[in-house]
Amino acid sequence: MFVNYRTDILENAVEELTNILDTNRNSINELLNKTNKTYKSFIRPLMSLDTAISEFFTPIGHLNFVNNSDQTQEVYNASMPLLTEYSTQIGQNNEIYEAVQSVFENEKDELTSAQVKVLEDMQKGFRLSGVHLPEEQKKRLMEINLEISQLSTDFAQNVLKDTDDFELVTADEADVAGIPKPDLKAAKCDEGYKFTLKMPSYLAYMTYGPNRDIREKLYKAYCTRAPQNADIIEKMLTLKTEKANILGFDRFSDLSLATKNAKSPEDVINFLNDLAEKAYRQAGDEINDLKELANIDDLQAFDTAYYSEQLRRVKCGYDEQIYRPYFELHSVVNGLFSFIEKLFGVSFKEVQVPVWHESVNAYDLVKNNETFARIYTDLTFRKGKRDGAWMNNWQVRHMDSEDQFHPATALICGNFPQSSPDSPSLLRHSDVVTLFHEMGHAIHHLFSDVDEADVSGVNGVEWDVIEFPSQFLELFAYNKDVLKMFAKHHETGELISDEMIDKLNNVKQFMSATALLRQLEFGTLDMRIHERPHTADEVQEILDDVRKKTALIKPPAYNKFQHGFSHIFAGGYSAGYYSYKWAERLSCDAYSIFVDKGVFDKVTGEKFLASVLSKGGSADPMDLFEKFAGRQPDNTSLLRVNGIN
Repeated sequence: MFVNYRTDILENAVEELTNILDTNRNSINELLNKTNKTYKSFIRPLMSLDTAISEFFTPIGHLNFVNNSDQTQEVYNASMPLLTEYSTQIGQNNEIYEAVQSVFENEKDELTSAQVKVLEDMQKGFRLSGVHLPEEQKKRLMEINLEISQLSTDFAQNVLKDTDDFELVTADEADVAGIPKPDLKAAKCDEGYKFTLKMPSYLAYMTYGPNRDIREKLYKAYCTRAPQNADIIEKMLTLKTEKANILGFDRFSDLSLATKNAKSPEDVINFLNDLAEKAYRQAGDEINDLKELANIDDLQAFDTAYYSEQLRRVKCGYDEQIYRPYFELHSVVNGLFSFIEKLFGVSFKEVQVPVWHESVNAYDLVKNNETFARIYTDLTFRKGKRDGAWMNNWQVRHMDSEDQFHPATALICGNFPQSSPDSPSLLRHSDVVTLFHEMGHAIHHLFSDVDEADVSGVNGVEWDVIEFPSQFLELFAYNKDVLKMFAKHHETGELISDEMIDKLNNVKQFMSATALLRQLEFGTLDMRIHERPHTADEVQEILDDVRKKTALIKPPAYNKFQHGFSHIFAGGYSAGYYSYKWAERLSCDAYSIFVDKGVFDKVTGEKFLASVLSKGGSADPMDLFEKFAGRQPDNTSLLRVNGIN
């Protein structure tokens, strides 16, 4: 049923992985030699081969993130080339592609909608890898992919080098007045206080640093990093367009959206523009409040974070430390479980199974007295664990070719404070939001009732909607009814007050229109520059044009933000940065329905579970949303939830 964690998994991991991949290759040859290929005799066994790899390798990759050591790195680094070679071979195997096409043509009218989606996704994946192309174009596509990969690496390295090379030192105590003690401690050096362009340090001074000249120096250094990336941007845009053309698309933005929910670049631009128009007036009011507080005629981009913090203190009166005693880790986790139990009618039962660290807990998910999934929680900081929080999907719920049921398993990881003899683990409210967010990803995977592995759980879910369930669930971390289920002072038992919860929501909505416009600027720039090749000057002209609708404080001419836009030039977000807001529209709309109906309304909970969470990647997300809401999503709730009128 469940695959248990193996404590000895690293011992012969590379050899075991090699054997699995070789066995898979032999199995694929046997499948291809079958004369009568059907969905059950060919497609399901084919999916099972991928499942075997992920069930074996996921714990290895996971260990490299949570118990990092020389051994985990050695095994991981030795495994990746084997996996890359295997996936490339499969992706370029024309026989498999033709067999998938044949099954689709012969059986599409008899298959379930989920099975049809599997075949459609498979065919699309093969086509986008260029399997159908003449050899000369295949070769060119491979060259382009390698060149883009190298340019992406160079882009990131250039940003990293300039980030690492800059430092600013001040010995004047007046320059650091008002900076929080932890940030000040981190900045202390022999000569006084050192600030850099690395995020914690840079943000600390830009947010709390009183010396305007220092803020400007830091800002200028930050937004003029990596000028050599101008040439890289030109080359990448040219190569991406060529790649799109080879694969039959007019624009790279069209190619990017081929695997996403948004139907066209024009739809995305219209979506972003609509939000910008509706947020612009309130953003203007927010900036006017800043100017009034600052009492500066020429408020600049390097002033906004500092005066926003001053204004936040005046308007919200929020002190994070006052909240921490109300968010003891175990109480929060138990409260989160109770909330999900109440919302969706499932229960969490702790189980004793092998784990990779003593602080890890495992829980089986039960509904109607049947165990259907398992979740592992690994939530506290320790040495050898990567930063941040994330959800890993391990097993996927599916039926195999022998009609055997396989349940889903997910792992949630975080870096929350450890408990000590003197104090339990006390979370910031932002940590609570993070935990709810990752649980949203987990229940999307675990609540699946889809039988086909490739579109079950988070598998097959489009990039621009994958954050829908996670963003949806995190909104409840601000909800009064939900917080009062578990937010109690760990010493006195006092329940969090309505006033404290109101302050949390005020902080969430503070300067929200300005923050939204900033994200819309990034998303619009990304989509527009990927329409065709552009020179560096043209990219700047497009950015300047975008800022007419998004920037109420115009950045100085030296600002070359695009040279450090790693999300789209060194990450996975090329012509896809809009995805954050695309998913947020769905999450805010769904959340608003729960609020309007009553947070714990059982009918609404069951409907969301049946229409959205349980369907994974088996159908168009907009169709699933419409089944839940009775209509298509709109932008109204996104604006309302963020306090934008």
